[in-house]
Amino acid sequence: MRKIILFGLTLIVFNCLNAQNINDNKVSFSYIQLPLIKIDDGLTKYEVRVSHGYLDANKDSLALHEARKTEAQESFDRALLTYQNTCAAIKRNYLTNMAKWETRSNAGATTSNGLPLPKPVNPGYPAPPVYPVVKAPRLHTEYDEEIVKRGINIKGFESGLGGSILSLNLLPIRNVRIIKTRKGSGASTKYQYKCEYTLPIELKLETPTQGPILERVLFQEKKTYSMKEYKSQYDFKIYMLDNEGQFYNELEHYARSKAIAWANTFINDQVGYVSKRRNTEIYSVKKFKNYDYSDLTNAYSATVQALTLIGNDRDRSSAMDKLDAALELWSEIMMESNTYDKKARINDKISAMIQCNIAEIKIWQSKFNEANATLNLALNSGVLKAKIHAKKMPSLYSSLEQRWRVNY
Repeated sequence: MRKIILFGLTLIVFNCLNAQNINDNKVSFSYIQLPLIKIDDGLTKYEVRVSHGYLDANKDSLALHEARKTEAQESFDRALLTYQNTCAAIKRNYLTNMAKWETRSNAGATTSNGLPLPKPVNPGYPAPPVYPVVKAPRLHTEYDEEIVKRGINIKGFESGLGGSILSLNLLPIRNVRIIKTRKGSGASTKYQYKCEYTLPIELKLETPTQGPILERVLFQEKKTYSMKEYKSQYDFKIYMLDNEGQFYNELEHYARSKAIAWANTFINDQVGYVSKRRNTEIYSVKKFKNYDYSDLTNAYSATVQALTLIGNDRDRSSAMDKLDAALELWSEIMMESNTYDKKARINDKISAMIQCNIAEIKIWQSKFNEANATLNLALNSGVLKAKIHAKKMPSLYSSLEQRWRVNY
């Protein structure tokens, strides 16, 4: 049995050493990501308007604080009146008893033992009420709207008046919750803290010709703010005792900065023309036996040259002639494809990898149906490398098609 397994492994290794080897060439090139929502071509400028929704929250907090102070004052006044009435009743009762005692004593009354009548004991009074502490609200700090405006840069457009209007309403940070996690044991015990929060931003984009084209409340989900690690949870409590105000100011500043950056990314994904980087593989073949693969090398070189031109313009027109030429070279090679003979110059493995190359070219030619059909051929070729490659492509292909059809 061991001899059979050893023979089988030897045969596999022999076949691998004597098979055509694919060159996985890493290729990187830029392209302009088209928007999901197209702004009219005549509108080349955008204006950012900032609203400070958190200030309304400050007003609400201050109003609630005043209401709580009023309630506390009224509650204290009621407690003080009750205290005063109680003390007055106790004192009245004491004075009444003292009057009786004094009258009887002056009349010569004594106890049954002939001793002077005992003087009434001074009464105990309840503790006076304490004015309740009404903690001042933690107000949101003002945020310079120029910082917000500098954080927004819509690619493909110029900041200025007379075009699109992007309105951002900065809402207050909320749902702040500090979470403690214990790690390790014994002397190596550590307490890791993080802070969860939400900080939504209301976003609205409108144009003079199209009206509102995008309205969204962003970032309603929880976000996380990393904090320090402590050897004792009481060290953290001491820190918060001394730095609570500073901590919340730093948290708010961090959350706002992140929210503006994320909002910029979101708006660019929706309407901007963002320069992206595509990293992929374009395949060629190493020298094998007496076969000449210079035509594959030429096709590979032509493909790479064509792909480097894609980022020159939005519609990829600068690259189209080169893409056509590269596709023609690969198509000529595929006329020799023989997927039934593993020893053929263009066998099943090479054919499948060329199909991956052709699909890459066609997707940038915006031949989406053809690109997907070619990718499916590679996916179902039975060639593992081609299958792995093809499985990674659909999400990109779908996004490119969706964006192209919005714009062209």
